Amino acid sequence: MQSFMKRLLQHRDQLSQLEKQVLDYIIRQPQKLLSLKLDEAAKEMFVSTATISRTCKKLGFQGYQDFKLQLQLYIREDHQVKSHDLSANLSFHVKRYEKDIQEVLNRINEEDLSKAASMLVQARHVEWFGVGHSYSVCWDASKKLLLLGKSSMARIDWDDLRSSAINLQKDDLAIFVSYSGETLHILEYAHIVKNQGTPILSIVGTPSNHLADLSDFVFYTPIEHYYYNDVDMCSRAPFQIFLDLLLLEYKMKHGDGSCASLHSR
Repeated sequence: MQSFMKRLLQHRDQLSQLEKQVLDYIIRQPQKLLSLKLDEAAKEMFVSTATISRTCKKLGFQGYQDFKLQLQLYIREDHQVKSHDLSANLSFHVKRYEKDIQEVLNRINEEDLSKAASMLVQARHVEWFGVGHSYSVCWDASKKLLLLGKSSMARIDWDDLRSSAINLQKDDLAIFVSYSGETLHILEYAHIVKNQGTPILSIVGTPSNHLADLSDFVFYTPIEHYYYNDVDMCSRAPFQIFLDLLLLEYKMKHGDGSCASLHSR
């Protein structure tokens, strides 16, 4: 929840005085805001409904309702974090990781994997989008894809990610990796890419999210939510397994045939 609020605050300098008033209320009263309709929120903040809608859009959302949906998600995740037993022993975590790995293996569908690999084959260039813990997954996959002969780049700086999204072409491919599919900056980049007509392939860890709605292909693998104090201890290994299999399938479709086919498993 704190990281979500920090991201909102990064936009503060871009807001007018009245819009800053809306942001300040959001920061102080996030729980209360969830119960308020737009006109009710306007009365609480002493601003117009248009000011609230405009503020939400400047913060990276489609409008007030879109902002409330994502705020609710982060609040729910915050409650889940607090409810975990932080004294769990090692066997608990081993079973948690085993479950995550088994889930991704159970969900691998050769037809879908082939479709995703075809998107890689057809792309002139592949741009990877992942922030936080998902960035390392993107970096690893991008490096492997580059070594397989495909133009590929994973960037870590938020401004660089925004710039790369703006410069993508219709014959490129954008691959998004996100646990929640609701990360503020990831959705901003996805909207940019979508508006330009660039195909989007996404790997997510939660169902029914905004990133999935924007994507042309989605691979979903449930990952158990777990924090230790404020540290995200959710494994991204399932994402990495899927991407490794995807790159192997890509090699079969666009390689020299030296890689063993996934269909012979």
